[in-house]
Amino acid sequence: MNPVTDAIASRRTVKKMDPDRTPSRADIRTIIEAASWAPNHHMTEPWRFIVLEKEARRRLGEALAAAMNAGPIPQPQERLAKERDKPLSAPVIVAVIGSPKRGEGILPQEEMVAAGAAMQNLLLAAHSLGLATAVRTGAHSYSEAIRRFFGMGPDEALVALVYVGYANGAVAPGKRTAAAEKTIWLER
Repeated sequence: MNPVTDAIASRRTVKKMDPDRTPSRADIRTIIEAASWAPNHHMTEPWRFIVLEKEARRRLGEALAAAMNAGPIPQPQERLAKERDKPLSAPVIVAVIGSPKRGEGILPQEEMVAAGAAMQNLLLAAHSLGLATAVRTGAHSYSEAIRRFFGMGPDEALVALVYVGYANGAVAPGKRTAAAEKTIWLER
């Protein structure tokens, strides 16, 4: 098979990461550099990255719990505690921020798709280095509180929080619906 398609098919979301192993900053820089090579219309590079380590993960957890509890219905303390602790499950978190540009011919949808492609490059690069990743969001991840936490501008949007570390145990193989079941060929 092909090493690229093999990497795509073998990359998995890993929720349980080894608490005693932290990726090197060089590896984090490498995966972010790979992300920056994503295709993008008009070469706008509509993304930016925020790396959270150590205590910054705890501050993110506090912000996520506060955002979750800001709705009209107060959340149970157990649920808030679980949300608060989620960022501590990985030694590094990379926030992928869609940062669309404006200008003639630049479409917001294309800018966000490009930021998603950057995230996919980041995931594949991490996999190639033996790193585990998990993409996390949730409705409250898009709240005004989280926007403020990351210092996002009015046109920016969180693409995802990418948890990065090393797998704590075996990773189960994945499965997908055969592409042929979701493909239509048009010839005329």
